Amino acid sequence: MSFNGLHAKIGRLSLVCAVLCLLLVFLPGCGETVPTPDLVTITFAHLAFDTAHYERLAQDFNESHPYITVELRAKQPREWMRSGDLSVDDVDVFVAQDSALAWLLEQESILNLDPFIEQDGSFELPDFYPRMVENLTNGGKTWAVPAGIDFLVMFYNQDLFDRYDVPYPEVGWTWDDFLNIVLALHDPEANIFGYAPSSDLSDAVPFIYQHGGRVADDLQHPTRTTFDDPLTIEALEWYAKLILEYDAVPTPAEARRAFGGSGYYIGRAFLRGQLGMWAGSFSERGGRYYSSTEWDLRWGMVPLPRDKQSATIASVEGYYISSQAQHPDACWQWIAFASGQVPDRLIPTRRSLVEATAYEQQVGSDVAAVVLESLGGELLLFPTDLPEEAEAASGIFLKAMEEIVSGRASPEDALKWAQQQSSFR
Repeated sequence: MSFNGLHAKIGRLSLVCAVLCLLLVFLPGCGETVPTPDLVTITFAHLAFDTAHYERLAQDFNESHPYITVELRAKQPREWMRSGDLSVDDVDVFVAQDSALAWLLEQESILNLDPFIEQDGSFELPDFYPRMVENLTNGGKTWAVPAGIDFLVMFYNQDLFDRYDVPYPEVGWTWDDFLNIVLALHDPEANIFGYAPSSDLSDAVPFIYQHGGRVADDLQHPTRTTFDDPLTIEALEWYAKLILEYDAVPTPAEARRAFGGSGYYIGRAFLRGQLGMWAGSFSERGGRYYSSTEWDLRWGMVPLPRDKQSATIASVEGYYISSQAQHPDACWQWIAFASGQVPDRLIPTRRSLVEATAYEQQVGSDVAAVVLESLGGELLLFPTDLPEEAEAASGIFLKAMEEIVSGRASPEDALKWAQQQSSFR
């Protein structure tokens, strides 16, 4: 190449460089120094048996948010599950049940999350199941982002079913299937029962809704009790027959005597092979989260049986930001990230996670089928701020249930009495 050609080529390169420099000067923001984000640390409180899950999440989060460190603080269930035991003064962000919302608002302990949601264009609130968001909303404001949902499922002892040659229950099973299993597994001489009710008889509530009955006119926004609803009476007549007519299900008092001791006697009976089925929380499966060892038996899990419809009792855990948080924006980034991950113990609250093939592969097709069936039915999510009259009415209802299962009163008489006694009507 000649000297003149080389000179011309260098000249063209210089011109290009000059144009680029001008663009850098005149384009908005170009040429300015981008400030380095401040290093911040936020404290996050969670239940102790979720530690491994959140350790993984915190590590993944820090890789994409290197200027934010999440300091984990594990809390034991006994000091964290009840609203009055939540010590949120020393944490920036935390996860707690929906039942704690009213207490947290009364203490002015949490921030309204609507401003964060509105400013974060990548956060898709419609992806969450609406009822779960609603249970973390009060006064038209969103106070927490759903972290996961838990609900009652039916666990069954496969070893016991095999011993008595009883087919396993399947997704979509009915009240008739449930009754047949209870009768087939009952072995009085061996002190074995097919099913046992919860100690407070609260497991009767989903049976009421499965039959089309109800205990209040609207669970989310109740204005009156409906204890004497004809379908509610019918449901509890069926429930009472399991105990009084078929003599195949024990009362709570009989169960304590048969299984020994107090406290968590139903779970112990299930593990000892004295109980074929029991209604427990999804999060209790396998014993991985509430006990130190996994269940030492072959077990299965199905949704609760259905009658006119399917129904189960549910509760939501949510991510809250403390009103004392020093870095609320960093807390929000952690919440937005964590709510998009599949929890270990609970069920995801985002449709995109539950319906993804990856979720089925992670938890197994049987568990995924239970989740989808249960979410498709009636989820009995109770309001987070009940009037005092409604709380008193729930105690009256449980007293009526005790009269029913003991045989001292018929379901119709007991429920009419409960409705008359309720001041919330």
